Order: sequence, then C-alpha cells, then structure tokens
Amino acid sequence: MQPTQATTWITEARFAPYLDEAGGEHEKALALYIWNARISAAAFETLHHVEVILRNAVDAQFAPLDGGAAPRDTWLENPAVLNDASRQRVHETIGRISREGKGPTRGRVVAGLSFGFWRALFDKKYAGLWVSHLHRAFPAGSGERAEVATLMSNLVPFRNRLAHHETIIRRPISTHQEEMLALVGLIDSDARAWVEEISRVNEILDTRP
Repeated sequence: MQPTQATTWITEARFAPYLDEAGGEHEKALALYIWNARISAAAFETLHHVEVILRNAVDAQFAPLDGGAAPRDTWLENPAVLNDASRQRVHETIGRISREGKGPTRGRVVAGLSFGFWRALFDKKYAGLWVSHLHRAFPAGSGERAEVATLMSNLVPFRNRLAHHETIIRRPISTHQEEMLALVGLIDSDARAWVEEISRVNEILDTRP
C-alpha cells in the first residue's frame, strides 16, 4: 500500500495515529495498522466469550429457565425487575428480531441485547436487584456490586472501539485483557482458565511492530 493509497483507502485522519506512532515512517505505520486489526480481532474474540458467559450467568438467575419462552413471560419485560430504560432496550431488541422474521424468544432476546444493557444492570439504581438476584451470578467475587460495575464500565469504551474498528495501539490492551479475564473469573474460575487458554491476545501483543 502506497502513501497515497493509504490516505484514499483508510483516510488521512484515520491513518494519522499510526504515522504519529511510527514517527512518520510509512511502512512502520502500515505494519501498525495491520497489527491493530489483528489485535482488535483477538480482543473482540476474547470479549465474545466473556460476554456470552456473562449474559447467560445473569439470565440464569431468573427462574423459570426456558429459552423458548415469550419475553413478556420472563424477567425481560417485567417492570418489577427492569426500569423503563432497560425495558425499552428489550423492546428494541424484540423489534429487530421480529423484523428479521424470527420469533422473539427469551433466548434470542438475551443473545441480542447489547453489552451496554448488561452493564447498566450493575448501576446503583439496580442495587436492589443485585441483592435479590444478580450477586448469585458471581459466586467467585467479593459480593460487592461495584466490583462487577467497575470491570464492565472499563470494558464498554474498549468494546466500542473494537466494534467500530478504531485504533487501540495506545490503549492499555494488557489491562483490558486482565479485566475481561477477571470479569469471567468472578462467574467461574474454570471459565476464566478456558478463556485465557484460547485467547490470542497475549500472543499477538508480542508481535507488535
């Protein structure tokens, strides 16, 4: 890729952070750009596993467990459990699933809700829900809601950068990796060990140009 192609294909503004990091050296900047995509993919892959384990652990705290149930018959549309803002996110997810021509089941809605939805469940406004239900999803934790809330709040902006293919070359990737592992470790130590074993993040970190 030539410099003129980089500014056309990637845009000058988007390529600028890599040039800055590379001291203006085009080839090194290009190598960093390629590496950024690879480490982002590895981090998103790790977060994929963590997010799936997290949402299933939370959902499992609300009996009866029936993945095929209609959302209206579950905690997902229960105003005694979720506030208006959270239920609005549920309704938006149900609408998207319906537009895809699928039946909106509990399992599909849980899978379709954003990371932001799950993070919001650990805000102070859900302190009562933490005491009644959510703390049970994290048996290896301290029992403090803030422990989970802090980890998730740290990961949300990182996840957003990954999802939008933005640069993370100046982000504390090792720290975010540990946060992901710590979060899943609060749920199940074996799950943490498995995610850590299959994660490619540290391997790719070592190849940074």
